[in-house]
Formats: sequence, structure tokens, C-alpha cells
Amino acid sequence: NPPPNLSCRYFTHATETLIWAAKNRKSRHAFNYKLMKQLAGGKQMKSVWQIAAPDREEKRFGKHPTQKPVALLERILLASSEVGDLVLDPFMGSGTSVVTALRLRRMALAVEREDDWVQLTLERVAGELICVIAIVKSFQSSLDLRTVFVDRSIEETVSVQLTLTYKLVHRERKYFFVGAYRREVVYSVVADSLEEAWKSFRSSPLQFEQILSVVKTETEIYLAQ
Repeated sequence: NPPPNLSCRYFTHATETLIWAAKNRKSRHAFNYKLMKQLAGGKQMKSVWQIAAPDREEKRFGKHPTQKPVALLERILLASSEVGDLVLDPFMGSGTSVVTALRLRRMALAVEREDDWVQLTLERVAGELICVIAIVKSFQSSLDLRTVFVDRSIEETVSVQLTLTYKLVHRERKYFFVGAYRREVVYSVVADSLEEAWKSFRSSPLQFEQILSVVKTETEIYLAQ
């Protein structure tokens, strides 16, 4: 959604250029080619992207005149960085780069001179925070797993300590997908691996939902033999 051409003397500017910068000629920039090809449906990612403008949810804490959509920064950071990398934004503005970096488990360092935009960014970052509380209810079984048996078939009483063995009868690995906007579980699936869980999510009706994090739980049930 490009800004209007007020002078009406040129083509409407509808693109922005991405530049890879390096310290020197020997430096190599990062480019996650395989991931970009996967996101492009198995084809090479083209240099022209069509991404919608920031939606209402991205502006719920306030508006910035040149605010970039999260989807744009997500693709840029996924293409050019890895988990744990430091993302620098010398002109922070509304903080989209910071929010996106945190979602993708990158570190962020940003610079902004306007107090209003710093406040807006802080509110957006605070809105991204999620607290996952796991409640484990402890219980005490009435079954004594180390019972002392007494053999009364002989005159002398002999105490025999029985060591029980356990058999695994059920194992379940479940993945919970937490939405980036609603910050609640939007999808859950039983799967053997994270890759399998993502595959199931992408084939579900919620495949276009922005995901903030994935929580894995493992359950094992044993019976005493």
C-alpha cells in the first residue's frame, strides 16, 4: 500500500530496497536460502515481495507514519539472521524490528530520539510478553511401592524386601501453539517431533495464524509389575 504521489509528476513509489552491508570485502553476509525457498512454496524466493500494510492489531498501541508490517521484518530477519543473533535498528520508530526480533528469538538493539516512539515500542514489547504457567498437582498414592512381605511358611520369620519393576504403558508428546496476537493456545496436536507438529499446523485452517511460541509437553505412564 504505497503512499500517494502528491506531485503527480512521477511513477508512484511502491518499492523499498534491501541492502546487504559488510565490514570489508572478505566478510560474507548471511542468507538462509533453503528457508526462503521453503517459504516460497519450493521455488526460489524472488526479490519483489507483496506484503500487506500493518493491520489494526499491529497499531493497537499507537500509529507511526512510516510503520512497517511485522510480516516484512519477519521475512528479512529469517532470511539474514539466525536464532541468538543481534539485530540493530538505528532508526527504531514504532519498534517493529524489535518486536519481530523477540518473536524470532533474536536479540535487539535499537536507537530512537523521539520519546513518543520509545514509549510506543515499550508498550508493543510488553504486549508480546507471555507467561506460561505449568501447574503440577502432586498426589500421594495409597500403594506402597516398597512393601515388606513376611513369609509365614517357615518357623523363623524372614523379612523379604520386594523391589518392583515398572512398565511403560503410555507415552504422549503434545505441542501447543501460542498465538502472537491473542497470546493463547490456538492449536494443539499430538506429534513425535516439532517438525511433524509444524507440518500438521500448516495443513490446518489456522495455518495463517501468527505464532509466538510452541510449548511441548511429554506424558509417560508406568505401571508397577
